Amino acid sequence: MKIREKFLTTGIGSLPYLDAGKSVKQVCANFDIPFWPQLPKRGFKENMFVQFAQGLPSLVIDEKNRKIYVDSAKDLSGELGKLYEIYLSGDYSSLAPTRDFAEGFYAFLDITKGSRPGYVKGHVTGPVSFGLSVVDEKGKSIIYNDTLKEALVKLLEMKAAYQIDRLKDISKNVIIFIDEPSLTGFGSSFVSIERQDVILMLNSIIDKIHSRGALSGIHCCGNTDWSLLTETEVDIINFDAYSYAENLSLYVKDIAEFLKKGKRLAWGIVPTSQAVTKETENTLFDKLTEEIGVLDKKGVPRDLLISHSLLTPSCGMGTLSNELTEDILTKLTKVAQLAKDAL
Repeated sequence: MKIREKFLTTGIGSLPYLDAGKSVKQVCANFDIPFWPQLPKRGFKENMFVQFAQGLPSLVIDEKNRKIYVDSAKDLSGELGKLYEIYLSGDYSSLAPTRDFAEGFYAFLDITKGSRPGYVKGHVTGPVSFGLSVVDEKGKSIIYNDTLKEALVKLLEMKAAYQIDRLKDISKNVIIFIDEPSLTGFGSSFVSIERQDVILMLNSIIDKIHSRGALSGIHCCGNTDWSLLTETEVDIINFDAYSYAENLSLYVKDIAEFLKKGKRLAWGIVPTSQAVTKETENTLFDKLTEEIGVLDKKGVPRDLLISHSLLTPSCGMGTLSNELTEDILTKLTKVAQLAKDAL
């Protein structure tokens, strides 16, 4: 599977709406690559960590107090055995999210059935972000428990694979983004995870995505060590181009090699904040072309950048107002049209 068009638009995942059906119609009307919407304002179960946690051994979901944790003091062997049995079977339907955890996913499948878009996109929370944010009964991140870390990676692999199987009913070309906001903390004293361990966890999920015939992406909405991501097998790197393109330009050799392999950058050029109200499609397009120019001057071929780029909002929009979200969507569409026509 390859993406042949330039500057196609897609979204990160979350939207601020409550009505799943209207959310899907909004997505289909505004993005070249439609995606199923995560709707965190509907309730705690649609939080990006809770949404993908079903099936994790000894999971406790405390909806009233809005927290989840793993009770590692319990005997995990039975539930772990069941998880690995499902993994080896290749049939992951028993780990499908229930509708109350992912209303947007099921609305997307229902509404887009038969429409046959060129591409569709799904998403899973990344293993680093999931493992750091979900804790055990003592408040310790489960990523530091080797048994639970391995289980969460396998769980996320299966969550991604199940989505692909269902999304292929809509389009033969499926893309799954791995959302990794916590990679902004990689290398700091607060995140003591080895580089190779991060790469191995990500590659486990990427390999599963590839084995199902889909493309993989990684979304990180802040500064990180971008060479870490280019060392993985991922197909698309999605970054906040509005705020952090200068940081990406420090990794020109890595980015050039990444693109020469046929991989892509997804530029989060439209800010998902009040900053968007101060911008027009023209100022955002100028910013995009300037950033492409900077990378070109530093050694990343301009034609490669143009032919291997997608456009997105800088991050998810689940916490924003409806009005701000619609402004972002309108400006993204207009910037993309300028890029398609002029570059």
